[in-house]
Amino acid sequence: MLNTNKTAWYYQKMSAICLTIIAAGVITATLIYTRALMIPLVIAIFFYTILVQVATLLHKKLSFPSWLAVTVSVLCFALCFAGVIYFTVNSVGSFIKEAEVYRDNLISSTADMVGKLAQHGIHLDQASIMDYIRELPLLNWFQNFGKRLFSLISNTTLIILFIIFLFIGEKKALPSQTENSTLQEMLSNVSKYLSVKLITSLATAFLVWLVLIAFKVKLAFLFGLLTFLLNFIPSIGSIIAVILPAPVLFLQYGMGPQFWVVIGAMTAVQFIIGSLIEPKMMGEGMDLHPVVVIACLIFWGLVWGIPGAFLSVPITASVKIILSKIKYTRPFAELLAGRISRKF
Repeated sequence: MLNTNKTAWYYQKMSAICLTIIAAGVITATLIYTRALMIPLVIAIFFYTILVQVATLLHKKLSFPSWLAVTVSVLCFALCFAGVIYFTVNSVGSFIKEAEVYRDNLISSTADMVGKLAQHGIHLDQASIMDYIRELPLLNWFQNFGKRLFSLISNTTLIILFIIFLFIGEKKALPSQTENSTLQEMLSNVSKYLSVKLITSLATAFLVWLVLIAFKVKLAFLFGLLTFLLNFIPSIGSIIAVILPAPVLFLQYGMGPQFWVVIGAMTAVQFIIGSLIEPKMMGEGMDLHPVVVIACLIFWGLVWGIPGAFLSVPITASVKIILSKIKYTRPFAELLAGRISRKF
């Protein structure tokens, strides 16, 4: 009788694991197929968790009526995005006007570099390199940037509509604590993660912008904006944020001391905030193992592209919470946290 019960238990457990894997495959295929709609919806839900906090603060601290607190929160989000678009377009426009100047700087810097390499016995075809630089399609690159910007505006409009409908869908203008403990835990974790990342990313972007402005680097606002966004991508985002301004710095200053001072200052900002300040603010964080964070970054990047990389941590943390509430999938949640159970 004991052996029969043990066999049945193992059968149930293996069935649950197999069904979980099959369900994960089906859900992944569905997410890829519906990405055009699901990405704005998921982003809207995450922004909604932050805007609810802002609206609640306005309602409790400043005695705003509920409807006015919600309206102000959504309008502030829309105005912030409109301001970002405005300054980004102006920044790119001023850079395009001086594109030929930067092309000439690139030619002179490249010629100087080729000359130094020749002194060390490394000979390159300088004429071919110069011809290639002169034919660089700078205008086409920025036209493609404009198309992506238009797509971003369209998606943001859809996100704002989703946020509005999420507020309308609540029975109260400001939703109270939900009775569903699992959902409440998910919203609490995601809200804390996004709030901390929002504060630290804003601080990092502001300091990077100040460094770039101090050295009169072109596209300083755009690089500050990209720093803010890339800091939401775990591990590699901060590295990319430091590397991105390097070509513009090279065009302006070559490989002189100013180039290295700016790169060093941006690296120091990223290290101090990302490695020292943010972990203390985050506390226990999302309870995900660093290897799992990298793996999920790759997975969600393959499923949803760049938006998936931004959303990888909060989505994975939410999935972990759901898995931890189900008896037969609890070992998967422990595995995501880096705690490999012997009873797996």
